[in-house]
Amino acid sequence: MDPLRFACAPASLAASLALLTTLSLSAPAAAQPAEPATADLPLRGLTPTELALIEPHLERGPVLHALFRHREDEMPAIVLAMKMDATPDEVAAVVGQPEHYAEFMPALDSLEVESRSGNQTAYRWQWQLALFSLTGRNVMTRYAGNARRGHRIDVRSTGGDLGTGRMSWRIRPDPNRPGGSIVVLSSRLDMRDANYLSDQMSSGGGSVYRSINIALTSVMMFGTQRRAEGARTAPTEPLPPLRRPDLDINGLEPLLARGDLVFLELHGEALERVTALGRTTTDVARARAVMNDPEEFGRSLMHGSRAEVVERNEDHVVFRWGIPMPIIAVEGSMRLYPRDEGPVRVEGVSGSLQSGAWVFDTHALPHGEAVTYGWSRFDPAESARFIRRLIADDADFSHGLVMATQVMVVRSLRSRATRYVP
Repeated sequence: MDPLRFACAPASLAASLALLTTLSLSAPAAAQPAEPATADLPLRGLTPTELALIEPHLERGPVLHALFRHREDEMPAIVLAMKMDATPDEVAAVVGQPEHYAEFMPALDSLEVESRSGNQTAYRWQWQLALFSLTGRNVMTRYAGNARRGHRIDVRSTGGDLGTGRMSWRIRPDPNRPGGSIVVLSSRLDMRDANYLSDQMSSGGGSVYRSINIALTSVMMFGTQRRAEGARTAPTEPLPPLRRPDLDINGLEPLLARGDLVFLELHGEALERVTALGRTTTDVARARAVMNDPEEFGRSLMHGSRAEVVERNEDHVVFRWGIPMPIIAVEGSMRLYPRDEGPVRVEGVSGSLQSGAWVFDTHALPHGEAVTYGWSRFDPAESARFIRRLIADDADFSHGLVMATQVMVVRSLRSRATRYVP
């Protein structure tokens, strides 16, 4: 299995995002009157019942729900939920004043309010990412709300280097924490016709755009949290060992039916553990066959990636992996410990993410379908220099890349398991 190669890939995609502005040539999409535009597609968040299912995980950190598409040409939507130690009114005040975003989102180079009309605000923004910039326009709509029932704020992207699409903030009071909030940010961006390079990236499929969406949504959510909560005390104790998470996978099945789940746990600014799980549409035997085959797993992420076994013995397999992409080509070696039952361990040996650790396992749902789930710890900064620069500009990108990585892992496992031939 090649989770290391997966871990680098979202960083590669984020770098591709930064490259979009090098050739920002507009390419209007052909009219499709029979289908609604991306910005007009339904964009739901999480119901109270669904929030109750992930409540134990929200106590430990953000939860990402990467939704499935309902039709082939639909851009993938994501939902990111987080608890904040601030009232709904305080969080809504932060989200609803875009003119102050640059004060708490380091990579946001500038934001200019162009007009206000009633509950709507139109503004132009510019992101500075490593050596490149992104620009665009948004229109924000604030709906009437209060601290008791919460707030809703919608943002429509009307054009620019991130294309068109929509974000929706839902800010609810936390029933288990007086003075706290549960914040849910849903997002769907359509970058296919934003410019020339985004069109060239389309060969990577929806995973490319989903990864970009996750990274940017994470930056907005974490920045809002810092602004609303104020300064936090950094932990003084060392990182605990990487342990198996406590999961009620059967209980999470209603959410897994609509998308994959990622649970992020931080130790200050450092990653403590990231857990991802997704259905496979096949049985445990076939899912584990893919997990135990490093070459099969390693070649499944994106076009041009490679994996090659260089050593086998009774205990483990060592394989080289690589993604030969311009500017951000990455490669390294990993050690895989296959098992017919129980956890399958993978650890970095050399190259990018050499200090990373990954563990994967399977679970059979009551009707027999397998769920793959994994828990891991790695640092995206252990990669190409361009990726380090990207994260250095805004550390919140690192958290987004980590979550995007894990979504790609479980989706690749599902894709390969359904097609696997022993």
